Amino acid sequence: MFESDGLPLYLRIKGIILQRIITFTYNDKLPGELLLADEFKVARGTIKQAIDSLVSIGMLYREQGKGTFINRDALHKYYTDLPDALVTFNAAMPVEVEILSLLSTMANQEQADRMNLDLGSQLMRLERLFMQGEKVMGHSITYLNSRVYNDLSHVDEVSPLYQQLRETFGYSPTKATERFMPVICDAKLAGLLNIDQGSALFRIERTASNLDDLVLEYSITHTQDATLSLQIVANQSVVNQQWNCTVSKAR
Repeated sequence: MFESDGLPLYLRIKGIILQRIITFTYNDKLPGELLLADEFKVARGTIKQAIDSLVSIGMLYREQGKGTFINRDALHKYYTDLPDALVTFNAAMPVEVEILSLLSTMANQEQADRMNLDLGSQLMRLERLFMQGEKVMGHSITYLNSRVYNDLSHVDEVSPLYQQLRETFGYSPTKATERFMPVICDAKLAGLLNIDQGSALFRIERTASNLDDLVLEYSITHTQDATLSLQIVANQSVVNQQWNCTVSKAR
């Protein structure tokens, strides 16, 4: 089940359990140690080490005779929702969101391919504008998997989208792949963004999934007056000589 990466086995299992906790795979209580040992195909003592290490940082706590429970207060120290996009708008004023529409639709071929769904699958389509004062800075269309977010009837303009999904449904995307490309503004976008047709824009395509690679979201965002600032960390494994690369938003 595990590829060698130089970490002790219990620490690798600890990382998986922690990921499951922060993505709400587990609700309030962990499965028993014997069940986890059977799942991971390891000795019970290894599972106990992994759980003990999470208890020591306050993420879990034990109740005699009842089991091991999740400390939701401690969880907030470890969980941070993904941002809507890895871009920074070039203005001093804060960015606010205006909801244009939220409606049910069916996946076309592009959306089905991006989200690993059948053609015609049910989606929720959310359209938003990003505003700084009276100026429109960006436009976004987000398609959400209706098999997961099947009763979504309202999105407010105050809280971040992923926070609302997590609080309403128990989980939000935890992994995202984004494609960035310069494009020329067409007539429709020119009207939405109140700019001249033919202006330069930044197009961002995002596919976001959960821990099990179930695609929860596909979105297309167009922005103006924005910059992309990334930090790329690359390292080579001493075990298998393969290169690993981590890309994050630069501070």
